Amino acid sequence: MAGFGKTAAAQAELNDAALPSHERKNPFAALEAEMSTMSDRIGHTFVGLVGNENTGKTAVVTSAYNKYVSEGGEKSLWALDFDGGAQANKSAFYPDLDSIVVWEPYVYMTNDRTAIDYPETHNRTMRLLQYAVHNSEKLWGVLITGLDGFDSVCINNMRIHDLGLSKDAISAADVRGAGADNRRVEFQWDWGLRKTRFLQLITLCRGLVKKGVRVFLETHLAQTNENDERSLRPMSGTRPAWEKSTAGLVFQIILFEREDVRDENGNLTNQRFTATYEKSKTDAGLQGQRRIILTTEAGGKPVWYGLQELEEGRL
Repeated sequence: MAGFGKTAAAQAELNDAALPSHERKNPFAALEAEMSTMSDRIGHTFVGLVGNENTGKTAVVTSAYNKYVSEGGEKSLWALDFDGGAQANKSAFYPDLDSIVVWEPYVYMTNDRTAIDYPETHNRTMRLLQYAVHNSEKLWGVLITGLDGFDSVCINNMRIHDLGLSKDAISAADVRGAGADNRRVEFQWDWGLRKTRFLQLITLCRGLVKKGVRVFLETHLAQTNENDERSLRPMSGTRPAWEKSTAGLVFQIILFEREDVRDENGNLTNQRFTATYEKSKTDAGLQGQRRIILTTEAGGKPVWYGLQELEEGRL
């Protein structure tokens, strides 16, 4: 009968696939098929953008993306906007660039004394990143602004919902003395819970990078003691405001700073915005290099340079 041989062979393959892997004719067939589709053309842009407010962190990303689009690129830039910076940047500089998609990660309360629904905000963040992984072929990059805001979501979930120490974020923030040990919830933490929640975001971001998507984690600086191992520079007194293991997981860390220049009378004459490569795992030549990204002059027009390596697609 015509076609019977092919049908029988196909059925035999199905029967073989249904067996436990160690009983199949070739127990490694699935791995061989996977290896045949592997590609070394994966991404390695996984950047921590660290700095105080208004130092150009979001701007270098959107500027580089705008250059990519102007040269004919058709992929999108998605932003999970925990601090509102991405939406403000898009509104001010790229209002007509529809391929910049800014997602609201927060889920807000309607009938409580606190503004944010922390469990649902965490869940929504996970769904958004899972959706990004699903659409990875359409994405130039993913930007997460205010990563310290997501860390706060993880901490509040830990204290309110995982440990049941507080009824809401206001109670969780109340560390006035009370009770036999003169403490309420100040030292009642389970860092493992907070870390697990936080690293779920990092894991999904790493998945995006493996698919060739550029990922940018933007966070602010927090004050710390001089000997804190999380400080970007010895004796700096500041550290990135993220879960401490993050620094070891990203491939690049760039510190953004603003220098105010004044005349002999103390009047501000100009400002210089810089980006310094504090970590460059994928290009040792960038380690410690500083770039000027913007200069301003009192009474004059600003000059925008952007981040050279990102603008040229080399980061």
